Amino acid sequence: MHSSVYPSALFAPVRLLRPIRAYATVALTLMALSSVVSAGASTLLLVSREGWSWLAVRQWNALYALLLSPVVLLFSIIPLLAGIAFVCWLFRARGNAYAISPGVFHRYATPFLVFGWFAPLVNLFVPKGLVDDILTTSRPGGLRPGTDLYRGRRSGLVWAWWPAWLLWTVMEVAFVAFVAFGNAGMTALETVTLVACVPLPIVTGVLAAGVVLTITKLQENARAGLPAGGRPLKRPGPPVGSYLGLTTLVVRDYDEAIGFYLNVLGFELLEDTPLGDGKRWVTVRPRGARETALLLARAVGPEQEARIGDQTGGRVGLFLHTDDFARDYERLLSAGVVFEEAPRGEPYGRVVVFRDLYGNRWDLLQPADVSPAYG
Repeated sequence: MHSSVYPSALFAPVRLLRPIRAYATVALTLMALSSVVSAGASTLLLVSREGWSWLAVRQWNALYALLLSPVVLLFSIIPLLAGIAFVCWLFRARGNAYAISPGVFHRYATPFLVFGWFAPLVNLFVPKGLVDDILTTSRPGGLRPGTDLYRGRRSGLVWAWWPAWLLWTVMEVAFVAFVAFGNAGMTALETVTLVACVPLPIVTGVLAAGVVLTITKLQENARAGLPAGGRPLKRPGPPVGSYLGLTTLVVRDYDEAIGFYLNVLGFELLEDTPLGDGKRWVTVRPRGARETALLLARAVGPEQEARIGDQTGGRVGLFLHTDDFARDYERLLSAGVVFEEAPRGEPYGRVVVFRDLYGNRWDLLQPADVSPAYG
């Protein structure tokens, strides 16, 4: 028996690719507002540093200034909301990244998505690592199960965003410290710090928006089943005459099955329509196919549940044809699919038997008339 190099990938939690554009829109809007408010507040304080606004910050009671100053309120509340929106987007993006690259484990545990931003020293490198891993595992086609993300090539965009964010944070903390503990009037060092706080929010915001947009586009393309370039494949016209439209496959759970057939076998989701009482009409099909699709039907009752993974009495019941056997065999192997044997040549073509997540037996087959030199 021949099995995948990484068979454990099949037993890793299967995650469904979920919509992320709405999360990105909210995060981008609040991040842009935060950058503008921060730069505007710094500009206002810089221009009026010898006037009543600056003296008020210096001389008023700190709590009084915090409660009454609109600048301070905007300076704190909007960035806080932007940070919350960014972390919510990060959670959705990480879940999608696991769906695109199943069997690839990220370097930091889920709690770091929140606490990694606040823990001293850890917050100097962990947030960048989280975003790096999400971007790397969201690339078209995903990564081979078991890929070591410590050795992955890092994005130049993330490298640019992270130092800019750190510098902006340091400058703003330094300026707040000057305001809290300094004397009346602004020193030259405080002026330089405040001047730096004008362009840094804008630069950081633009780079952060680039990171969010890049990851969001990759994941939305993956959900839509688009190739690397993001352009839809040209579809053939509708079939003529009679044809076999659907064949039913009994499954344990809708989302679990969708996750496997889309993210492991590379199928596309044609329809997922609620029917009421927890039932759904779910159909999937190999990308580029024009006729027969699978209807994924959740088992109801002991009799149907007993048929999960054994609808044909142990025989190969499903045949996945390909025009490039070597390409698809390597792709399925790297995705963690379990093969029962080594590929073999037969008079009718190149073939190998594999099992899906429920144990149904499939043939991956390149017919001889598709490529006569099948070997």
